[in-house]
Amino acid sequence: MQETKIRTSGDDDPPTERPQWVRLVAIALAIALVAGLLIAAIQGVTSSGADPDPNPGGAAGTNTEPDFSLTDEEAIERFQELEHRQIEAYRQADITLVSDFAGPGPFKDQVVRELRKMRKDDVTAVLRSKGQELLLVRNESTEITIQETATIDIQFLDEAGKNVTTKGEPQRLVIEWQLEPFDTGWLITESVAVESVPLG
Repeated sequence: MQETKIRTSGDDDPPTERPQWVRLVAIALAIALVAGLLIAAIQGVTSSGADPDPNPGGAAGTNTEPDFSLTDEEAIERFQELEHRQIEAYRQADITLVSDFAGPGPFKDQVVRELRKMRKDDVTAVLRSKGQELLLVRNESTEITIQETATIDIQFLDEAGKNVTTKGEPQRLVIEWQLEPFDTGWLITESVAVESVPLG
């Protein structure tokens, strides 16, 4: 059985390295995924005993933005939910699933390009992982950063299910993921590999 360890920030920072191929795939999850998104809408408050004002003014009457703040546990759960969606997109080579986990920007564009190439080559990706650890580096109302460490093995399969992987070997990876809030909730906006150790 795979084990996932969740820690808080404070450990030594790993050296920076960015293998290009790691951006093509997501890390397979090791535990059941539970959606943990908390969206709290803050409404204006009228003075006690006064008639509601259709056009309220002042701080108490201004329209406020939704508060997307998450607890540390909810942040980890939301990341796992998004990562699971990304894994499914690669497993099915389905571009229509990208908006379910990726926010607008270079990360989303890269995922779409890779899925299009997979569809052109008629292959899908199978990802296996073990020893997953999650470190919550930053948890703010506008940004969440999670560092993930795991050993992964990636295989590409053709339509008949035959392994057509031509290169690559299991690797111990350290990846930093960045999440940002949008109208639909938190989405992944960046993925950077900070360490990669071949195990083959």
